[in-house]
Amino acid sequence: MKGSCAGGLTLLSLLALPCGLLAGGSAFGDLSGTAAPENFQPAPAASAPAPLRVAEAEQYLPPDNNEPGFNWPPENKAGPDGDFLHTRKTPTYLKASEAGSETLTDGFGRCRLEADTLYKLRTAPVFEGQHVIADLETPLPGCAFTRGYVYLPHISSTSAGGLWELPVNVRAFLDTLAYAEGTNEHYNFLFTFVTFKSYADHPRKLICSGGLCSTAAGRYQFLSKTWDPLAQDLGLPDFTPPNQEKAALELIRRAGAYNNVANSAVYANFSKAVAKLNTIWASLPGSPYGQPTHPLANLWTVYKAALAGYK
Repeated sequence: MKGSCAGGLTLLSLLALPCGLLAGGSAFGDLSGTAAPENFQPAPAASAPAPLRVAEAEQYLPPDNNEPGFNWPPENKAGPDGDFLHTRKTPTYLKASEAGSETLTDGFGRCRLEADTLYKLRTAPVFEGQHVIADLETPLPGCAFTRGYVYLPHISSTSAGGLWELPVNVRAFLDTLAYAEGTNEHYNFLFTFVTFKSYADHPRKLICSGGLCSTAAGRYQFLSKTWDPLAQDLGLPDFTPPNQEKAALELIRRAGAYNNVANSAVYANFSKAVAKLNTIWASLPGSPYGQPTHPLANLWTVYKAALAGYK
């Protein structure tokens, strides 16, 4: 068959296109019977998934007021005998490094500190991460060094002050609060249990996880926007553990909860203190921030155990 423009088209004529039938944008579609509609629009590109909604952590900062609180002793705790470190009821070690004591050798890497013993220091104790750096006035028997690291949870008190200066009811309540916040004895925890080493200032590190972004830091998980005005009002020069204790007590005082905390061995006072503080610490029952909280009964059990440990 001989192809022409007037008659039917052979396959060869379609390929050759001698008559310009495909000059228009829809000519091939017309010939094949699949012409696109006049108002044809290409399908839109697939949209990117909606970003995860992230909330910023909140922490209520009560305004300063005349509520009663704890009267801290004078700043200089060294006294006539100078700076000191006192161990807890179990022996520990002065270590040449921050490494675990089980990895160090006796005499050169670690030296035993006896339980419930006061050690005089040449200089004021220095806080670093989860340790105190101590320079002993008297060398330990068989020890090649006098300056080293002591694991902070193994220390009951130092001349820097802090938790040990408080009444036992208050200490037990703060221990319970730290349990609720997930920090326990750690003063160097950030949100999500990331750690920091320097106590020169609040770390101010924003961490996002599980739809929440937070700058929470320290044993009592202070947000930076909470810490800054507290530190200014109280004249706190750094973020060391003793100053964290002072800031926590100030929040408790401003919330009108100190008398309840001071008498928290009575359940009614304990529960009232928790109710007054749940807008400051999101882990307490009744907190309005939508984060996981601990049942009051569970916290009461933790408190009683902590209090028993101080007696």
